[in-house]
Amino acid sequence: MNDIVKQHLIDPGICIRCNTCEETCPVKAITHDSRNYVVMAAICNDCRACVPPCPTGAIDTWFPIAPGKPYTLEEQYSWDELPAAALRLS
Repeated sequence: MNDIVKQHLIDPGICIRCNTCEETCPVKAITHDSRNYVVMAAICNDCRACVPPCPTGAIDTWFPIAPGKPYTLEEQYSWDELPAAALRLS
């Protein structure tokens, strides 16, 4: 049994807030406030349709977490940068 899962995150340090990811997401798992774009973990189905259109690669970030313990939207909205352990996947 795998006890680590990956949460899809948007890197606020390189995101240019162009809205491409939110417009592209077929399941409407991406939203934003006045500061950051975020992925709603409970909705995201890992289709990665949002990854290729992103002009900066800000959306191609996956963070290891314990199952059932994703970062909340409130936490993601407050970030100026990703937490230190974020993984870049190609």
